[in-house]
Amino acid sequence: MPPDLTLVIDAGTSALRAVTVSADGGVAVVAREPWNTVTPEDAAPFGRELDATSAQAALLRAIAAARGESHIAGIAFTGQREGLVFVDDAGDALLVSPNVDARAAAAGMAIDAKHAAEVYRATGHLPSLMQAAAKLAWMREHRPRDAARVRYAMPLADWLASTLTGERRASRCLLVENGLLDITAAAPFDALGSPSGAGSSIAPPSVADGSIVGACRSGDTAQLPVVLCGGDTQCALVGTGAVEAGAGAVAAGWSAPVQIVTPSVVFDAAMRTWAGLHVVPDRWIVESNAGETGRVWEWLLSMLGVPASDADAAAAASPAGAHDVMAVLGPARMNAAAMNAGVGGLTFPLPIVMSAPDRGDLLRAALEATAFAIRANLKQAEHVAGVRAPELRLGGGMSRSDALPRILADVIDRPVYVASTPETSALGAAALAAPALGVHDSLTAALAAMVRPSRIVEPAARTAAQYEDLYERWLAMCETFGSMP
Repeated sequence: MPPDLTLVIDAGTSALRAVTVSADGGVAVVAREPWNTVTPEDAAPFGRELDATSAQAALLRAIAAARGESHIAGIAFTGQREGLVFVDDAGDALLVSPNVDARAAAAGMAIDAKHAAEVYRATGHLPSLMQAAAKLAWMREHRPRDAARVRYAMPLADWLASTLTGERRASRCLLVENGLLDITAAAPFDALGSPSGAGSSIAPPSVADGSIVGACRSGDTAQLPVVLCGGDTQCALVGTGAVEAGAGAVAAGWSAPVQIVTPSVVFDAAMRTWAGLHVVPDRWIVESNAGETGRVWEWLLSMLGVPASDADAAAAASPAGAHDVMAVLGPARMNAAAMNAGVGGLTFPLPIVMSAPDRGDLLRAALEATAFAIRANLKQAEHVAGVRAPELRLGGGMSRSDALPRILADVIDRPVYVASTPETSALGAAALAAPALGVHDSLTAALAAMVRPSRIVEPAARTAAQYEDLYERWLAMCETFGSMP
């Protein structure tokens, strides 16, 4: 029997996961390795760092968990978009900076003060604090000896792949996301503006997303081909089937990036949204991110001491409007040019003796806030892209919820296509890698065989009409919270 499984390594925000994906789209998580994130003294309080040796060990343990699978065609890598690893000439890691590392805030603000418009037009992204130039500037100030040794700034997922193959290459998508390649993927970009071109000098050679970059050099996986598949958010688009221009999708995991697929680069004149490179050829994206929705949901469940399944059922039992409980979990809409900390909260009618909201009302209000934020950002992304998506495709960890797709369909008054698996990024990476690994003849064939919705949730007209007023009330509440110091 020819190999028909793809082992996907997904270097996500909270953990590294190893996922096997079959030729028909069947998905199994075989390992999950939480990141051991620390805050070093010289980067406190906002800095976050991973230990290179621990990260490599986690990768090897995850791969070992799939050792019993005899039909693996290859290993595909995807992961967090703004994770970076600075390496020297020998390939040794000097700094492993995950996407939650905000140590370069001051350096990023300095870059944006001088070059914000230039950075946005080149990379489609702001603010600069998460990009390679700002992190390198921080290293030059705080760890000058390490900074002087930097040869490449490698996306985290691609660096992990390089530890297996010895090939220091990076996907085009992830280089764009980290400000190392312009958004046309035609030329390196240097936000520091140094005469020698610091950006170009630290950008590793790029490859098209979905390309084989080498083979594993040793161990049980020796000679298995390795494929770089790009950012987890873009792979999630593939995993929901959002590959054609005009398609809309949200990968609702830790955060909720709302994306519209476009046939060319589309910038926002006000620099509120991101423009990004899709992992499929000749496609780009407009992104308006709804913020840390999944993270807030997990925090709320932890605070209330409620298991996820019980929380979902309790939220579903509460009526639309959650008995007038409302939640503000972040800004209503993304504004990339002015991303600042804010104030959030849960509100409910007083006196309590008259209203007495229960736990289910609080939980439903949180899911409704997520749906409202997705609607606000979908509308903004569609305005910038100049299209209206006929439906919204939902993937990511929050697609496990039975209540959220129902609420979301009613809030946006459109069908919601729920992905076949919450591991949408892994599924998309496997489909993207399938032609290179010989699992399918083409991406079109891979999508037809592997990608399908688990269900389609249609809006209910009466509830959708009810949510129109609730949405406007929520927007007004967001403005009120946004004006608080």
